[in-house]
Amino acid sequence: MQEQAGFLNQRNRSPAGVAIVAGLHGAAIAALILFPPSFIVHEMPVFPLIPITETPPPPPVEVKEAPPVARAERPVTRPETEVATQTTNETIFTRTGTDDPKPIDPPPLPKGEEIVPPTAPVLTDAVIDPRVPFQPDYPARMARQEIEGVVVVRVLIGADGRVKAVEQVSTTDPAFFEATKRQALRAWRFRPATRDGVAVESWRTMRVKFEMQA
Repeated sequence: MQEQAGFLNQRNRSPAGVAIVAGLHGAAIAALILFPPSFIVHEMPVFPLIPITETPPPPPVEVKEAPPVARAERPVTRPETEVATQTTNETIFTRTGTDDPKPIDPPPLPKGEEIVPPTAPVLTDAVIDPRVPFQPDYPARMARQEIEGVVVVRVLIGADGRVKAVEQVSTTDPAFFEATKRQALRAWRFRPATRDGVAVESWRTMRVKFEMQA
């Protein structure tokens, strides 16, 4: 079988062809070294930076108020009227709107009518019932020491005649006051005070004396 002829067949290569091919490759390499390809570089434009500053707010505008306009006072005219001023037992008529404060005579009453003055309420004071034990027990400590004393108290007497509260006014010793308070709340009874015949609450001051009996 015959071998095919071609450029790559080593048997058919000539020394001249090899030299030409080597020379072309060497020329190409030398051209690349001596004359390198230039590349076009596009530079981006550089813009200067502008600092951003805040704009200060405008100064406040001062608003001046207009001065108040004085108003002319109008004279006030008061009509003359008769006003009844009620007192305790009589009615006095005076004039208003004038400079004369003197009272004037009241209008006459119709015939057959009379002014009846109001009557004061009838009050009666509370009175202790003599049938109840009044004197408190003598405190044991004060009795052993043979100490005498006096107590003054204010008692609140209800409409039923019973003592509702006891307040100290003065005392020789607190033991005397405590004995008096117990006796008043427990045993004291009163005929209550009245107002126009109706029983009402009232306060009364009582004096209690503690004495050693011989």
